[in-house]
Amino acid sequence: MQVAPKAKRDRVMLTFHTALEAIAAGQHPGEEEWRSLSDAINTLETMVLMGKLLDHEVMPLVDQSIAAMVGAAKRYRAGQGMRLDGPGLIALRQVIDVYDQCLQGFTEAEMAKAQQETQNRLNALLRAKTKPANLVMV
Repeated sequence: MQVAPKAKRDRVMLTFHTALEAIAAGQHPGEEEWRSLSDAINTLETMVLMGKLLDHEVMPLVDQSIAAMVGAAKRYRAGQGMRLDGPGLIALRQVIDVYDQCLQGFTEAEMAKAQQETQNRLNALLRAKTKPANLVMV
């Protein structure tokens, strides 16, 4: 088993960087950009739950990133631009950096499993009668 081919990893990372730059510039990202950033955050959280990443190293970034995304969505819904605050932007950049390290260090199969587990977790949240307060859907 091997890591994903470089071209494939580069495409994934370009998607994340493009999405982050859109929201960093104060533009309202489209659904795909929002989902890309959310996928990066949620996949890292899943990798912690799977024991692939260390909780104390990754979860503070995940928690800060989730809070930043929730804050950006609230600002947008209040008629302001969908912008990240400074700490949120830093946290999301770090999440993307960690994701890049994962792409380079874990096999393509391990990453695919983490993404599938993430989708399973999301589906369970969407089916739940009571939604978490920090769940933001676009």
